[in-house]
Amino acid sequence: MTETGPVTYECPKQPGILHVIESAYIAEIVNPQTGKKVSAEETGELVLTTLGRTGSPLLRYRTGDLVQRIENSPCICASYELALRGGILGRTDDMFVVRGVNIHPSAIEEVLRRFDDLAEFQASVTTQNCMTELSLRIETKSNCKDPEKLAIRIAKELQTIFSLRVPVVVAAPGTLPRFEMKAKRWIRE
Repeated sequence: MTETGPVTYECPKQPGILHVIESAYIAEIVNPQTGKKVSAEETGELVLTTLGRTGSPLLRYRTGDLVQRIENSPCICASYELALRGGILGRTDDMFVVRGVNIHPSAIEEVLRRFDDLAEFQASVTTQNCMTELSLRIETKSNCKDPEKLAIRIAKELQTIFSLRVPVVVAAPGTLPRFEMKAKRWIRE
């Protein structure tokens, strides 16, 4: 966010929590689609208005960063400034909506990485008849005793967390692409 300058600092008592410098910014957290403010603990887009810039002020600048406000005031570090759980959680341009549920690839990947037997995955986002669907192909590690059972466990976990049924299919070993640098595991069709 070179347009705004320094916006946050890490909480000295809680690593991973960022405080917005409210003496320099008016910060809002809004729903990226509607622009309406979101409730506490709900993820939304950070919108900033600069207070000290006279040459190039920014009014309701949409950062594209997804954040989550913590409803604790004051913080345990004694700051009254807006606190953001986990810092920047993702980007709005990464998000897509599946049957009314906002899905962030990083959130899906966070869930999948909890499964030790998972070796690789590939997600497909398709749109048919104006309906967006998400499906997963997974590859298990060679020592996984029951790949189909793992697929069922992953599907149940995704449904629990996102309230969304995501079909999970087991791919044959070695069939999903591997990446040396940044992985491209998400396919939009």
